[in-house]
Amino acid sequence: MDFSFDPSQDILFSVGELSEMYGVTSRTLRLYHERGLLVPEHIDTRTGYRYYSTSQLPRLEMILQMKNVGLSLKRIENILETKDLSVFEALLNEQIDELDEKIARYTTSRKALTRQLNSCRFLRNPPALDHVFIEFIPKRRAITFDIDEYDFRGDYGEVSPWKLGLDRIRAAMTSEGIPLTLFSQVGCMVPRESLQKGRFLCSRACILLDAERPELPCTTLQSGIYACMYRQYVSMDNAAESVGLQLLMDYIAENGYQIVGPYLGQVIAETSVFNYSNRNILVKQQIPVALPD
Repeated sequence: MDFSFDPSQDILFSVGELSEMYGVTSRTLRLYHERGLLVPEHIDTRTGYRYYSTSQLPRLEMILQMKNVGLSLKRIENILETKDLSVFEALLNEQIDELDEKIARYTTSRKALTRQLNSCRFLRNPPALDHVFIEFIPKRRAITFDIDEYDFRGDYGEVSPWKLGLDRIRAAMTSEGIPLTLFSQVGCMVPRESLQKGRFLCSRACILLDAERPELPCTTLQSGIYACMYRQYVSMDNAAESVGLQLLMDYIAENGYQIVGPYLGQVIAETSVFNYSNRNILVKQQIPVALPD
């Protein structure tokens, strides 16, 4: 084969050899050639075979590395053409931002699937219902929302104030870019001051987060001892929730505990997964308390 340079100065690799070395197809190498990303060192005029030199390997490795981290061929072309370190850094930072956004979306989706899986587990092995117990709960991150105040014990006819609150929360989540996959986790809150007066006035709602989400407007819920109870009822049934809350309040009073924070109704599972007209939910009702002296 008639090469135009001394082969002792550089080793040549055929397309097949390069493909085997780097796990790329001959079609990919041809595409890189056509776009000017990696032009063969030598093309045999008789056979059309393409050959690459060892000095071209670092460039191919760079292309493959940037391709593996998600950079498009167009961006790779810009980097290799400009040979400007600042441009390279800017494109890498831009790619990192895009990956961070994808990771956040995928993480949210995975957690939504995990919550659904946990719901199935609760369906198979439900906890004891309407039984008050004491539990230490570490601090948690949550997104909180203000809603129009309403009384759990009030009679509102067919217009559930909680549904109106959920409509407001859904709109707030959409406007603030909070993933709607978290919407099923919205639980109601009753301030400590209301509980201490024996009133069940819900004026806030929250979404408990499974992990740190710095991109979301979060607050921290205190760690400590909680009086808890699992209760199952139809969603929007304020009366059923107030019955459970009263059981918690009675237990706290009987044992001399002090209420030190707001009530939270945490939705654990939807117990009627396939019955859309009658949405039963399993709720972990909880109130932070201080142990008696």
